[in-house]
Amino acid sequence: MDQGEAIIIAQQYVDLVNRIYPVKQAFLFGSFARGNSHLDSDIDIALVLDRSEDIMETQIAMMKLRRDIDLRIEPHPFIVQDFQSSNPVAYEIMKYGIEIGKAAA
Repeated sequence: MDQGEAIIIAQQYVDLVNRIYPVKQAFLFGSFARGNSHLDSDIDIALVLDRSEDIMETQIAMMKLRRDIDLRIEPHPFIVQDFQSSNPVAYEIMKYGIEIGKAAA
């Protein structure tokens, strides 16, 4: 799979997640964004949400949704106030990731 295919899969997944969780922003990051993916690479997707009662439960629910698209998807949910450039992980995703969807406003 190449980067273009990963972006298409990521967009399909974001569209599915957005039916349940309003996604403010989504990014493909990791090896597919860097262009150094291999056969066993997962598809890392950051999903920025307005809120979540329990981010771990949200991630578990998102993991279940990937069954409908591609099991290589690794969802990484963030609450919007945590997805700031002062957060080193968020900074790396914003700088090097590929924004894959403007979703809910």
